[in-house]
Amino acid sequence: MDNKYNLSGLQNIFNEVVDKNEPTIAFEIINGKGKFLFMMFFDNEDESTKDQLFIFLRNTTKMVKLKLYGNHKQGQFYIYLKDFIKEWFIKELLLESNASHQKFNFNDFFEKLNLSIPNTLPLQQKINTLRGSWSDVEDNLPKDIVDDSKKTILIGDKALPDGKKPREKTLRKLYLYADGNVEDITVLIENLKRLNRTVAWTDDLEKLKSSKNIIDILNNKTYNKS
Repeated sequence: MDNKYNLSGLQNIFNEVVDKNEPTIAFEIINGKGKFLFMMFFDNEDESTKDQLFIFLRNTTKMVKLKLYGNHKQGQFYIYLKDFIKEWFIKELLLESNASHQKFNFNDFFEKLNLSIPNTLPLQQKINTLRGSWSDVEDNLPKDIVDDSKKTILIGDKALPDGKKPREKTLRKLYLYADGNVEDITVLIENLKRLNRTVAWTDDLEKLKSSKNIIDILNNKTYNKS
């Protein structure tokens, strides 16, 4: 039978990103010799993404994908671990003997993880974490976390047809590849959503010289209207 644990420490930052409409979570915890990178990526077109947790194990380069159960706003983040996933966690901690494996207490382990989860997660910190880790984790994540992941050159913005809204998987690329500070990225995303616009990307290196940064787009008169 799978063992049940509660990552209740996620409650504060989960509620924070929902309230701020910043649908991305990324932070790292060091526990003993283990290095655990936690990530969540929400999509407003798919509510089930709020139940998906990814934990990248840096030492062993394993990606754990977990389904979260319960009422997250109330601190219920239940996970069920199969034996092979538990073994991955143990190997990530670089425990040196079979005796250590046998004595390992997963209840204590998850209690310590919960206490290490931050209560607040500034956007700049998330961006730094993602940019510093993306090359390590990109190939181990579902391809739809970001839209057209190979297109990383920002070439501008554009209006969307009536009835269409900008997709988080497209806007999230601004965190990863756009040239601009966190405040300007926040302002641009807010305006894109307000005006029903999105950003356009390419992988055409010939367009690199004409690529845009965040300020270039914000200086467009479209965003200076009341």
